[in-house]
Amino acid sequence: MDTKGLRVEIKDESKGLVRAVFSTFNKKDAHRDVTPPGAFTDGEEMPISSYGHTSWDGALPVGKGSIRQTAKEAIFEGQFFLETAGGRDTFTTVKELGPLGQWSYGYDAVDYSFGEFEGEKVRFLNKIKVHEVSPVLIGAGVNTRTLSAKSGTPSAPGAPSRRGKALDPHDSETTSRSWDGAKTVAGLADDARPSELRTVYAWVDADGDPEVKSSYRFPHHHGVGGPANVRACLMGIARLNDAKGGGIPDADRQGVYEHLAGHLRDADVEPPELKEAPGGSLKYAEEGHAVLAAVSAFVDRTAEVVALRALKGKGMAPRSADLLAWVDDDLARLKSLLSTPLGPEDPTDAEIASVIARSVAQINGL
Repeated sequence: MDTKGLRVEIKDESKGLVRAVFSTFNKKDAHRDVTPPGAFTDGEEMPISSYGHTSWDGALPVGKGSIRQTAKEAIFEGQFFLETAGGRDTFTTVKELGPLGQWSYGYDAVDYSFGEFEGEKVRFLNKIKVHEVSPVLIGAGVNTRTLSAKSGTPSAPGAPSRRGKALDPHDSETTSRSWDGAKTVAGLADDARPSELRTVYAWVDADGDPEVKSSYRFPHHHGVGGPANVRACLMGIARLNDAKGGGIPDADRQGVYEHLAGHLRDADVEPPELKEAPGGSLKYAEEGHAVLAAVSAFVDRTAEVVALRALKGKGMAPRSADLLAWVDDDLARLKSLLSTPLGPEDPTDAEIASVIARSVAQINGL
């Protein structure tokens, strides 16, 4: 039986829940091993050993968990037996040690081979059987530690199932140049650290993997540590005010708003107000920001569809092409309105807003 380190995050203190980034695929570790995707078995269960792998010597296990895999990593999700003295004591020790604590997992290499990886000789662990995970004094892996301890009080009846966190406001350079959210997100490295991702977004899913981009929302910076984009901040506030509230818990709306509004104030732009409840009536400028957000999201979605169909050797379907043409027609009408000198018979603000509203309705109906 061999051991390797892993990083564990305490997800719910009241229930003794833990979650670990268990193995990163296609990376050389400290043992000069490389684990390819699919090396583990999804859903495989194993115990949490008593401290220092001592369950191999007969000590009672202190919890249990299972494995799930993503495209780039294996994740352990487990729970301590808080009803037992060993489970409670071990969990308390892990929580109080925090980043001083380390972890390891015991496994057998069922199928392995030797070869070269990035110019070095390595062992490829093609199939792994995990027997247990264990808190330890010094782990075999590099940088093994408990990431954080979070209070996990149960949600009130009727509260949203997703738990999130608005990221704290911070000082940053700002820019008003064009914004391509999809390009910005795609440009972030797949192995970007949480500390880097937090410099790009305004909200993180507390139940998600903090090392995965999909756990974050409201991107508004041009890359890690880059300037905050004024248009992205305005579109973000518009999303908070739409009927879906940005797709985050209501309790997080104010925090995300303060984050985005802070960047706008730094750019000498007065931020739109945050509506008490999403989906309320909008002022003219607020409606324009909502349109911009909808158009930007629709362009991102169109780029995805075009790319997927291109992989299949296909172009846009005729019906989809017609819908895009309709949107383009109304945007051309808007451009014509903006280029026409104002006069006694020129369209009113209400008429301009009507054109924009029709474009939004068509986009939302696609």
